[in-house]
Amino acid sequence: MWGTKGKFVKVTDSWQWRYPETFAGRNRRDITEGHRLDMYQLGLLNVTLCIENDAVQSSVRTMSSDPETTKHKAHSTGTVKKKHRSRSTPRYNDADKPRKKRHVSAANSFASIPNAIKLSMLNSGLLPTSRFNDENGTVADSITDRPIEISQFMKLCEQRKKFPVLYKLEFEIAEKTEPHSCRHGTKKSNLEKNQNQKCIPYDYNRVVLDTIDGEHDSDYINASYIDSLLKPNAYIVTQGPTEETVTDFWRMVWQEKASCIVMLTKTFDFIKVMCVQYWPASNELEETYGGIHLKVIQEEELANFRIRTFRLYKMENGVVTEERFILQFHFTEWHCHSSPFSNALLEFRRRVRAVVGHRIKSKEAGPMVVHCNDGGGRSGVYLLVDANMELGEEEDKFDVFGYLKKLRQSRMGMVENVDQYKFVYDTLEEYVACGNSWFSVSELSQRLKQKSQRNPMSKLNEYQREYMLICKQTPRFTIGDCAGGHRGDNRKKNRDVLIVPPDNFRPYLTSFQGNNFTDYINAVFVDGYTKPREYIVTEWPLKSTLGEFWSLVYDYECSAVVVLCVPPHNSQQFPSFWPEGRTPKKYGPVFTIDHISHNHYSNIKTWVFRINKKIVSLTELMAGVKAPPKTVQLFQLMCWPMGHRVPTSTNSLVELMNMVERWRQRTDYGPVCIVSPDGRSRCGIYCAANACIEQVIQHGEVDIFQAVRTVRRHRPQLIENITEYKYCYDVVLHYVLHYLHKDLNELKGKNKH
Repeated sequence: MWGTKGKFVKVTDSWQWRYPETFAGRNRRDITEGHRLDMYQLGLLNVTLCIENDAVQSSVRTMSSDPETTKHKAHSTGTVKKKHRSRSTPRYNDADKPRKKRHVSAANSFASIPNAIKLSMLNSGLLPTSRFNDENGTVADSITDRPIEISQFMKLCEQRKKFPVLYKLEFEIAEKTEPHSCRHGTKKSNLEKNQNQKCIPYDYNRVVLDTIDGEHDSDYINASYIDSLLKPNAYIVTQGPTEETVTDFWRMVWQEKASCIVMLTKTFDFIKVMCVQYWPASNELEETYGGIHLKVIQEEELANFRIRTFRLYKMENGVVTEERFILQFHFTEWHCHSSPFSNALLEFRRRVRAVVGHRIKSKEAGPMVVHCNDGGGRSGVYLLVDANMELGEEEDKFDVFGYLKKLRQSRMGMVENVDQYKFVYDTLEEYVACGNSWFSVSELSQRLKQKSQRNPMSKLNEYQREYMLICKQTPRFTIGDCAGGHRGDNRKKNRDVLIVPPDNFRPYLTSFQGNNFTDYINAVFVDGYTKPREYIVTEWPLKSTLGEFWSLVYDYECSAVVVLCVPPHNSQQFPSFWPEGRTPKKYGPVFTIDHISHNHYSNIKTWVFRINKKIVSLTELMAGVKAPPKTVQLFQLMCWPMGHRVPTSTNSLVELMNMVERWRQRTDYGPVCIVSPDGRSRCGIYCAANACIEQVIQHGEVDIFQAVRTVRRHRPQLIENITEYKYCYDVVLHYVLHYLHKDLNELKGKNKH
């Protein structure tokens, strides 16, 4: 008999309650909480599950052994109403005894349920997580605070992908740590020295500064010593310096002989000052904090982080008495309450270990100073990743959950939420799956020969294996992620509805061209090696989007436009979007393009244009806003015919990259706009190969695997086949063999001057 919640069915000699088909959805997410509570209250729902065809189906405990009694309880609507009796009557008390026994029996049987079924119930929400860690300490074998072999770690990650509730369970267990004394951090005189009152150091492991005569509580700073998995007091975790504590910060760095500084926050983020800039703004300036003189010696900029070298020294009577050099690694692409890209953090960590590894292992070197804004979430994530990778390199083991509990016992708020904890697993999983993909440029020719050899077991060569791994780890965007491109007024601005930019990574147009224009163009930012958002990848403009294209170039101050195709002349499908003669031409209602000069080389054509913008917004006209003209150079590669996957001349492509770089050095290094027929093919080759060439020049390394992963972050369709992927290696090899020596000599000459 079906009702609103199910029906009674006869199983052997008893009657049981079953869900209707409408409630047989995956993981029971479509069953309302009210239904579950009603069934638990009535004693209809048991804790066992029947898993069939990957759909979790509930089975409930046996009702009365008397079918007639069960039938009497189920009326036509399928609901069961509980009869209210006076608790004072003997009849009620007699009936209540077996009911209580059945509930006790069901509770005791929870421990005997198979672990996979428990996880399914918790994952689907049929049971609260509090039932999983009950009074008897029932914890699944899936949760262990013991180190696990790296060879078994991938299985652990797969299990957590199947049952994401395990992240929550582990995090909740780690949160339940015994509180320690925070007497010093909660003193009235020290409260203003804390950015976040929920992230205060414990007394037993706080950093104690040398006292200053005449200053009360001058020994306090919001900082904690924390052990790694191999070394005691390997880290000092602290909050970002404030105006009141910047002097204390440098006193601590000097006193503890810090090996390096790891900074994981921007100075300003989410309309809030996260951390003051505690170093001089330029190399020419010098600052003094508590008798410690500070000067920036060198600064290196990469896409996701910067490396600064500081000179610290003390003086007496005008004479330098002691001098030290310390490096600061500043990760700039980790916004508050979010997680960065895993490969970016792994590269950052590699740079930290490569530069200061020998200092950290030295007995004389002090701890690594790590800070975010409050010394909590992001700092905890970095320590959890760094310490486990260090343990993995030494002992081939990870201890993620065990170290999380240790961090929580060492400092408040370490690893802020479940999402950050999941990010740690994802990062370590990527580290295990991808390994070290970089190698020295001197090994390039030999490595390419090895990559062409097939593995006798898998029948794949190294190019194919790497590309399959890249495809497996490429992010997938939903329609909701790309909502702007799917709006009704923007849909016709896409050549292919399947190639639409995600809203978080697309450039928003700011030039007002009329009420019928929106902020949308089918384009996406791509990171380079030394700068974030160094490239803007877009498709060949449609007739209806010519104005939007030049708005993109103007609004984002693109220094160069690179066109990687030669469509047929006067093509209706690919209309010309620049003036080929000397006569100015108008595109859209506000942009006019003036021809300045042009040059033709072997397989390359270049034009220099001036972009003029007309102000048509009434608000801007009344405010007297001016729109200055801007200059851009357009480069067109002529040796890449339509329909070809790679150009006919690799030398011409490399020469084009060099020409663009020389032009950018003469300008303000704005982003480069890359144009291909569909915004997908060809563009990835240019971005990935150019980033690798920069890596070769800067550090003498080659890492095409990670370069391709980087360009596919924001547009997964880039490098769309194995042919393009292999060609990236060929481009870098050609550059190394024919251009590297010359470019390095030019770079040395500039540095001398």
